[in-house]
Amino acid sequence: MKKIITLIFFLSFSFFIFYKIFSFDVAVYLICFASAVGFVFQSYWAHKLNIWLNTNNINDIPEGYGVWSEIFSKLYKSSRLEDKSKKELNLTLEQFIAAAEAMLDGVIAINQNNEILWCNKPAQSMLKISLKKNYKQPINYVFRNTAFSDHLETGEYDETVKILDQGTRKTIEIKVTPFRNNMRLITARDISQLISNEKIRKEFVSNFSHELKTPLTVIVGFLETLESNKSKIDKETLQIFSIMSNQALRMKKLLDDLLLLSNVESNQLQNRDEKIDVYSLFKKIKNEIALIDKKEHQINFSINKKINLKGSAIEVESAFTNLITNAIRYSEANKEIRVTWNIEAMQPTFTVKDSGIGISKTHLSRITERFYRIDSDRSRDTGGTGLGLSIVKNVITQHNGRLEIKSNLNQGSTFKLIFPKERIL
Repeated sequence: MKKIITLIFFLSFSFFIFYKIFSFDVAVYLICFASAVGFVFQSYWAHKLNIWLNTNNINDIPEGYGVWSEIFSKLYKSSRLEDKSKKELNLTLEQFIAAAEAMLDGVIAINQNNEILWCNKPAQSMLKISLKKNYKQPINYVFRNTAFSDHLETGEYDETVKILDQGTRKTIEIKVTPFRNNMRLITARDISQLISNEKIRKEFVSNFSHELKTPLTVIVGFLETLESNKSKIDKETLQIFSIMSNQALRMKKLLDDLLLLSNVESNQLQNRDEKIDVYSLFKKIKNEIALIDKKEHQINFSINKKINLKGSAIEVESAFTNLITNAIRYSEANKEIRVTWNIEAMQPTFTVKDSGIGISKTHLSRITERFYRIDSDRSRDTGGTGLGLSIVKNVITQHNGRLEIKSNLNQGSTFKLIFPKERIL
């Protein structure tokens, strides 16, 4: 704006000088001539700018004259800066692609329409994708799998989805991660070897436990026989037999839990569609708990007898009993333990609420792991094997339900087994 005002002032002043020196007509002619020359000058450099913009070659930028020299100088600096930014961006992109290609996991980027934008070579191999052929094609059309398509459409990506490739018989674990504007990053991992190793481990544990159970049963039987002959054994020897018997029974309980956990994990107990009579189940559980607790705690049962369940009776009984005995184990004497079975949010729910020592947040994420103990000494002293909550978690998982745990240190704990409504009878 300042330059336009200056130009107008200059033309007015020139016109006044020409008018004083010459005549009005001469002044008008000279001003028009000067304007025409200026227009040709500006048009020439505008044409030069247009030619350069079409080629956009930084080495061919005109030098310019006057104000055009300043314009071309700024354009040159701007182009150099842009060129430098592009090179840095391309280098970063090349490094990212190289790193992604070096990964063993498959990586795929898709847009809001599920269209493939980019993928690395492992992803192309695992999901049979060709980036050249399938670019901008919906991934659920290219990789056809019902479980994967359903997972992609839910919009809830906290969990992974496991897919068995019928051709290669490989198991692929897929994780979807949202980023930017409704875009998603898909990672695919071949977990076939992990599953195979886990299967071998489970079979070993099962076989090992089974082989130990028979000789251990014989040992327990002999010890009970020896203990029964109290009149013929001195007090000190009888005490030794008692310790041996207790440890043998503890080992037997551990083996029983290992076998049950192994069976649950390996789906050996296939029938999870039994009709479970809840009244009979809880009657049995109450009798077992009475023998374990010996009236040391205030255990209150609130059971809705009209809600029967479809599942594995052995597994469900084990899960329910484990949660109650766990509450007994970690609650002081005379503390209240509430056991309920009812419908919550249209789902059959088993709840055990205690007033015990509680669980700190650092332990909550790990307490369902095998042999994980918050207080190992307390667990052993009270007869715990470290497998109870692991059994509970696996049982509810196999019944398509979920385990919810709420606890605060020194404020007690609440455990909930939530079954799907389809299992109500």
